[in-house]
Amino acid sequence: AVWPMPGVGGASCAAMAPARMRGLAPAGCPLWAAALAALARSPLVVAAPAAPVKAPKPLRKETDKALRLESGCSACFPHSKESCAEEQWNRCCEQEIVCHNHHCREEVLGQLQANTKVRVRAGFVSDDDARAEVAKGMIGRVVRTDSEGDALIKFWHDNYDEEVLRHWVYRQTFWEKLELPERPVRMRASRVTSCMDNCTLSMNCNMGELSRTRKGQKKIQACMKECKFEECQSEEECKSFAEAYAGCKQRISETKVCSPPAGASVEAEL
Repeated sequence: AVWPMPGVGGASCAAMAPARMRGLAPAGCPLWAAALAALARSPLVVAAPAAPVKAPKPLRKETDKALRLESGCSACFPHSKESCAEEQWNRCCEQEIVCHNHHCREEVLGQLQANTKVRVRAGFVSDDDARAEVAKGMIGRVVRTDSEGDALIKFWHDNYDEEVLRHWVYRQTFWEKLELPERPVRMRASRVTSCMDNCTLSMNCNMGELSRTRKGQKKIQACMKECKFEECQSEEECKSFAEAYAGCKQRISETKVCSPPAGASVEAEL
């Protein structure tokens, strides 16, 4: 039965309710109809998903210790190549490049800050309890950073994507997997310095010796050309970032942060 409502020309409760909610309106109940009408006009409030929890990572001193060169390097690297086997020298070379990069990459890329735009250049797994896949090509904005330089970032697939994913990204992951569309010169300097590190690695940290021969000089020049080193040097801002990276590597060498732990040479002899 349709129950008439006083004062509304015989309209029923069901008729007063919004079309999508008429089945919920009990007959003869104008207050229900009014409440449902108000509800239809109000946006539904959906609780935001809980922020992911950043995954624990080793303490800084543990990371620094793990990055130090192995004990066998103390007897020969980098000043006495003839004092160790070729395989040993090459391992020491690679370890030093990795350690220097860890301590100095920030000189080139800078720090992430709130609202910094990022783009994923290589897919990775988020550094949080969700362990979610963050796909290549996604874009994002930094929500906030913490004291370790790690960042909570909201990601989406394109500018029209309504689905936003929030994930933690370690500083090291940022260096390896993200790029900064709004900082093109920093990205260019980063590519140049990484390329030059690869040149050093491909020559087994032997560029000084190679530079003494014409053939070696050509090899070095070819590598520098491929890295577009001169182009970076001709642009003041790119040059300043590259020089800051080189200066940092020199300081790290002098402070022996990457050198084998104290007493390593004795252990190696034993």
